This record gives sequence, structure tokens and C-alpha cells, in this order.
Amino acid sequence: MPDNNVRPVKTIALLGRKPGMSFEQFSTYWRDTHAPLASKVPGVTRYVQRHIVPEAGNGEPDNDFGIDGIAILEYESQEAMEQGWATEAGQAALADVPNFLGKHSVIVLEDYVVVDNN
Repeated sequence: MPDNNVRPVKTIALLGRKPGMSFEQFSTYWRDTHAPLASKVPGVTRYVQRHIVPEAGNGEPDNDFGIDGIAILEYESQEAMEQGWATEAGQAALADVPNFLGKHSVIVLEDYVVVDNN
């Protein structure tokens, strides 16, 4: 009998690149190097990268928060999320973080759907 208390979990990570890295370098590294590592973490059911659109002319994001990207990850459950990051694949993805991230924050979310036209 399935456990009705097991609910999917979603996280959002607000990402700022490490000092000295250009936005283009950050975006390319995150997409081409880090994403393949993070996609192997067990328990992840969906992984979406939201790359900030750079300002025309200078190629840099125009925001006061220092956010260069947003990662949205969904997991089967809280337990699956915790177990996934404890695996070898999870630890490899976490070990890669200093290669491209400076300031960042991961937040666990609970959805309250207001409009769903799908």
C-alpha cells in the first residue's frame, strides 16, 4: 500500500557566479559541465535551469540581486532528495559547486497553485 504522506519536493536555487568568472563562462559551465553531474543525482525527477537573459550590449544580467541563474529541482520525496545528495553522484555534483558558484541559496518550496490552465 503506498504511503500517502510521501509528497514530491521542489527546490529553487538562486545562483550567483564565482568572482572573476564572466556571465558567459558561468552560463556555459553550468549548462555543459555541471548539469550532466546534477542530472545523475538519484531521486531527481525534474531539473530545469533558468538562465538570466543578459542585458543587450554588455552581456551581463541587469539585476541588483546578483542572480545569474535559477535552478529548479523536483524530487520524489524529501527522503529521496536527502538520500540522492548523499550518494556518490550527489557528492560529485556538490564538489563541483565551487568551480562556478559564488553566493547561492537553496530553498525548499511548497506549491499553492493559484492558476493552472494546463
